[in-house]
Amino acid sequence: MKKIGLLFPGQGSQYVGMGKNLYEASDRVKSLFKEADEAAGFPLTDLMFSGPEEELRKTFNTQPAVLLNSYAAWVMMKEHTGIEPLFLAGHSLGEYTALLVSGLFQPADAVRVTRTRGLLMEEACPAGTGGMVALMGPDRQAVEKACAEVSREGYIASPANLNSPEQLVLSGTVGALKEVVEKLKGTGYKKAVFLNVSGPFHCALMKPAAEKLREELGKVQLSDMRIPVISNVEAAPNFERSRTIDLLYRQMFSPVRWEDTIRAMVGNGVQLFIEVGPQKVLTNLVKRITPDVPCSHVESMEEIEAVRGMLS
Repeated sequence: MKKIGLLFPGQGSQYVGMGKNLYEASDRVKSLFKEADEAAGFPLTDLMFSGPEEELRKTFNTQPAVLLNSYAAWVMMKEHTGIEPLFLAGHSLGEYTALLVSGLFQPADAVRVTRTRGLLMEEACPAGTGGMVALMGPDRQAVEKACAEVSREGYIASPANLNSPEQLVLSGTVGALKEVVEKLKGTGYKKAVFLNVSGPFHCALMKPAAEKLREELGKVQLSDMRIPVISNVEAAPNFERSRTIDLLYRQMFSPVRWEDTIRAMVGNGVQLFIEVGPQKVLTNLVKRITPDVPCSHVESMEEIEAVRGMLS
């Protein structure tokens, strides 16, 4: 059997109706969703299935919702295929799903932590002062140089998501981001797209939120990890429970090294990727990073059956 790496999506992959296919197919998933509603303190399941979309899009709702949907897909895939992945990885929020699958978190704790994380991220920066911009086809060195030249105390632009050779996302104060985009004209990037996000994630402006998150994580009972997780911060395998809180703390204000993560998984033997959760954002990134390594997607029972056929 091929050596498998599982990937879990982050914020931005949510949509109204997600998880319903799995919920209707399994009493185990129904029980999992009920536990998540209790942990969240409100009917998260109803929000996922029925919206409204603007409520689901709020960071503190999106994060537990995407985690829950992804984890439910994993539970059903494991039950129907017996799959044993070599490594796990998740994009930003998705790293929490990976850690849940690894055994570090219990489901209820993971729901509570990701909801708290979303609240802290929303509160970290006054509305309208921070943002994110995606650059298509950038020169990474030119971007890093421009960010360093522009940034100063309270006026920040820095790489936030190193997604693929063709896409890099910057985060920071709106004025600094606009200045960097202007400064990079003529360096070869194809276009810049300012993202519809609620804050400047994965940059120094998130440090106060990261300090509070570390306190919350310190209250959670953590278990030993059964499967190593490639961390966003280091793009290297972590199998140590004792290191995880620090890695998640640093993740809040450090770039997500996604391209490096995928290359690390391939370098450590992964021969097949499976994205587990809503949409196919990571599947599309993998195709750009390592086009010779196949990537499948699992979210519904039909896709689980298709993967089972491929694995048998």
